[in-house]
Amino acid sequence: MASRRWALPIIIIAFTAIGAGAQTQRSAAGTIYFTNNTPPNLRAFPVEILDAHHHRVSLTQPDEQHRFAFANLQPGRYVLRLTWPKRCVLSYRLDLRTQSSESIRVIMDAACAHANGKLQDLPAN
Repeated sequence: MASRRWALPIIIIAFTAIGAGAQTQRSAAGTIYFTNNTPPNLRAFPVEILDAHHHRVSLTQPDEQHRFAFANLQPGRYVLRLTWPKRCVLSYRLDLRTQSSESIRVIMDAACAHANGKLQDLPAN
């Protein structure tokens, strides 16, 4: 009988620990826009998350709606790098220390005209 009394509290503690671990993960997501003609090969544009030493943490490409997403990132500071092959590279500071960033909007052609190769803050939404 005594072993049954302890079964429920142990299960609750296990689920609480699993839930707490999941809360430490961060995500980053957004959409790439163009003010003029969107390139037909936008799905081949590399979108990367780099760590503080500029080593690649994760890589993806935009989907059919020009959206990109990263999940399961550790809290921290990163660089979000978007590359328009043979045209420009955009690099943004990405602070995921306290929360995820899931509504990033990049107007690629306009940003390329002013920020190609420069590390900058994320555009305001």
